[in-house]
Amino acid sequence: MGGNMSTSFEEHLAKGISLAEAGNHEAAAEAFSHCTELAPSRPEGFFYLGEALTGSGKLPEAVAAYEKGLALAPEDCDALLSLGDIYFERGDHKEALKLYRKVSELDPHNADAFVSIGLVHANQERTEEAITAYQTALGIDPGNVFAYNALGDAWYGLGEREKAIAAFRKGIELDPEDAAAHFNLGELYYDLEEFEQAEKECLESVRLDPEFTLSYLTLGSLCMDEERVSDAIRYLELYLRYETSPQAAEMVTEVRAVLDGLKAEAAGS
Repeated sequence: MGGNMSTSFEEHLAKGISLAEAGNHEAAAEAFSHCTELAPSRPEGFFYLGEALTGSGKLPEAVAAYEKGLALAPEDCDALLSLGDIYFERGDHKEALKLYRKVSELDPHNADAFVSIGLVHANQERTEEAITAYQTALGIDPGNVFAYNALGDAWYGLGEREKAIAAFRKGIELDPEDAAAHFNLGELYYDLEEFEQAEKECLESVRLDPEFTLSYLTLGSLCMDEERVSDAIRYLELYLRYETSPQAAEMVTEVRAVLDGLKAEAAGS
């Protein structure tokens, strides 16, 4: 019987992983839920379930799954980081920071933990502490593009434009295919009113990832500043086509209103 149970657990686990990779998080959660029923003493079932529930936006249930898994494996750094990310997303920065710090103590060479600590500090406007955390992460993992992007944002927040540009450029040098790195640099150039450079970087960002919506917003704003109305309309329409995140609902409403105004302007000219 034990052998059958084990096989059954492995089958559900494999099925769930396959479904999750295909983006079907709800069906994956169902498969992982079977895993937790078949082998309630195996933490990985709960961790996979937590990940699938996060993917389907069921954050309270995801927290419960991760906590059950962590009761069985309290030092699983990946699960602690994932649970921290959920708390961070929900705005519970204190709980997120506690979990990220626990990972940094369990595994002092975990660069992701220090990047995450930095993101919490940045969110709390403790920018210098954020920079220290990002630099610690880069000391551990000098190829961490995400850390360079976050570092660039932090330097820019302190008005250190050259350091910000250098950080973003380093991220691009490490991974020229990283759409976010090109967008960050483009957004910085836009703020500096260096429109030609801004447009070049944002266009590269959407070439690499046509659904990177923030680049369309910057391109739309840039074209409005340069009175290129038809280009602005095109970019803002692309933003609306690709932006599906519930968190962007207010921005979507605002962009629709701006777009209506631009179309009226174009019709009248």
